[in-house]
Amino acid sequence: MARMKPLTQYSRKLYGEALRTHYRFISRPQNKYEVTVHMVSTSVLFSFFEAIQATDAEAYRSHIYGAVRMLEVTKPKQCSGGALCQIFYHLRTQMVFINLTRDGEETPFQVQRILYGSLEYIRLPVFQRLLSHVSYLIEENAAQKSDASQHPIDPETYTEVATNIEELWLEYAGGAASNDTLVFWQDVTTGAVQFRDEFTALTVAYFSAARILLCIVMSQYTDSLFTIPHQHSIILQASQYLQTYTNGFAYMRMATPLLLVALHSPASSQRDKATACFERWINKPMSGISALALERIRRHLVPKKHLTA
Repeated sequence: MARMKPLTQYSRKLYGEALRTHYRFISRPQNKYEVTVHMVSTSVLFSFFEAIQATDAEAYRSHIYGAVRMLEVTKPKQCSGGALCQIFYHLRTQMVFINLTRDGEETPFQVQRILYGSLEYIRLPVFQRLLSHVSYLIEENAAQKSDASQHPIDPETYTEVATNIEELWLEYAGGAASNDTLVFWQDVTTGAVQFRDEFTALTVAYFSAARILLCIVMSQYTDSLFTIPHQHSIILQASQYLQTYTNGFAYMRMATPLLLVALHSPASSQRDKATACFERWINKPMSGISALALERIRRHLVPKKHLTA
């Protein structure tokens, strides 16, 4: 679409009309309407547009924030056929990415319920339970960087988180073993890591992301077990696998692990490879998400005092 100017212009025209209609609808007094799954879905669709064809640097975040606000006030009867549940899962994943790009900047509203709570869902899938730990560690890392003296490290808490992450991994890998399948393996011919399927590649990348974050937060108490290039390499291999199989929207979820590699890998070659992924996407679908990631990388490389000078 980006290469076809007439279609791009037409899509933006439709997008603008849809935005105005949606705004008029949700601007009514709240006692005049009930938030529905369709309203939440509309904001999510807008965020997809901004993720693919960015019109403004903050627009993607704004649509995700709007969908989260609406989701938090929806009533149980709106969860029909599982649609709202899938939206809930998607929003949790994207809020984790947004929090990582903000680097500790305060979000404009409280998002604890959607990040750490489960609303009224009884049991979350392994990936979503893992996401809760990733989100927690991102916020802990940001809090420590902003004011370490006011946010002392509690080794017992992080030991518990580490244990929970590895228990989740055993549960996940054990499920594959029970079906006589491997989660991932190395191709003896090419040396490349192969995964059971695309979602497996994504899940394995998030396990590596959780381990990397845990080691960053606990750097003064741990050795470099999880900061060695291996965990970062797994993320890059998962990204390569997804590109090989062209699973487009999986890139939206891969943005968080890849950004971690670009920011924190001890190997410059790995940082460069992760950054190159976002640079390739900036002129293709996922340009909006790539722009956010590249801006975060730029801020990481340039001292804050230089950014404000």
